[in-house]
Amino acid sequence: MSITPSASSAPGKVFLAGGYLVLDKNYSALVFALSARVHAVSAAAGKENTITIRSPQFSGAEWSYNITLPSPGSDSGVTVTATEGAKNAFIETTIRYVISYLSIPSDSVLPGAEITIYADNDYYSQPSPDVPRFNALNVPITSAHKTGLGSSAALTTALTACLLSTFSPIAASETTIHNLAQAAHCTAQGKVGSGFDVAAAVFGSCVYHRFSPPILEAVGDAGSAGFATRLRECVDSTWDFTIEKTSVPPGLRLLMGDVDCGSSTPGMVRKVLTWRKENAEEAKALWDGLEDLNKGLRDLLADARKRAEIEPEDVTLLLNIKSQLEKIRVGIRAMGEAAGVPIEPPAQTKLLDAATKATKGVLGGVVPGAGGYDAVVFLMADREKTVESLRRFLNKYQFEGEGEGKGTVEVLGTREEHEGVRQEDVGSYGV
Repeated sequence: MSITPSASSAPGKVFLAGGYLVLDKNYSALVFALSARVHAVSAAAGKENTITIRSPQFSGAEWSYNITLPSPGSDSGVTVTATEGAKNAFIETTIRYVISYLSIPSDSVLPGAEITIYADNDYYSQPSPDVPRFNALNVPITSAHKTGLGSSAALTTALTACLLSTFSPIAASETTIHNLAQAAHCTAQGKVGSGFDVAAAVFGSCVYHRFSPPILEAVGDAGSAGFATRLRECVDSTWDFTIEKTSVPPGLRLLMGDVDCGSSTPGMVRKVLTWRKENAEEAKALWDGLEDLNKGLRDLLADARKRAEIEPEDVTLLLNIKSQLEKIRVGIRAMGEAAGVPIEPPAQTKLLDAATKATKGVLGGVVPGAGGYDAVVFLMADREKTVESLRRFLNKYQFEGEGEGKGTVEVLGTREEHEGVRQEDVGSYGV
């Protein structure tokens, strides 16, 4: 067999509404894809039955894997043996799942391949804003400060798409890439999550209802008898997630801030789910109320998308969007207080309120996803004057977190970009 040099990229994400609710498929999430992407670029290289992964932005970031195809009659999938590099569960699991899914005949020889991974700069805190594309940080990848854009999901998705196009002559559908990337990502992280981050990486900006966990639980352990067949049947079956494509209305945009405070709280999701289980009636009322508010925001944004471009004189619509964001934040804080979890901590409340009040054209902001101290996102007018005004405010802002002292807010260059996974020009990566 031969391989086809290929390049794929997948976007990061920001969770504007539906945090925690997305864990239950009866509720929805509003998630936007971002312009920051992770790229995977393949070339024929190295020994047969070997796949090497390089990430030149980091020191010591090279992994080499020996691929052993299953013996005749075996249905346990390929064996992947790391021969170089520290353990990387996301890379190793993605290789194992994709090559097992392709069912390459046991008497074949897998051509050697080298895949280079690049991450756009906004995935990691940079020493200054004036750095080249794919800036080399020259630190171990485990020491780089992530900005919370969903790098593991984007990596898994881009690598899945790249491996499929490299080793298979048949173009994979978005659904195949999604299902296979979800399977690999959930296995690598050791749990079946909601999958919203992989969904955004594949399909782009969307309203998402999750899949039922038993779909993936039925696949079983890699290497066990029947694994390859179960994996193929799972990936090729019809899942029960739903995707409704969406976008930020023309005239509006998102702006991300990375809060470097060092006091994020672990175990927040676990605590919220424990509270929900122990206080089912109260939790249902809060979640139903938040779902209604989130739907109200989606309806307002849909109304805004019908216009050629949002103008400052569209005062009523803009005020309604601003009010809806504030109501959602009230609901999020109520859930956090009931569960004893700082989903929107007081320091974040102070930051969001101050930025919205100080900057004309900012409709509001939220603490995305699971919340805490890591990030903020603002919905605002897409005007250079407004962007620069908010950027200046945030650059001067002193964030006062609880327990770890003061921190700063780094404004990220990324913004909404609604396309999901895509093929790229291999020749465009002359870095």
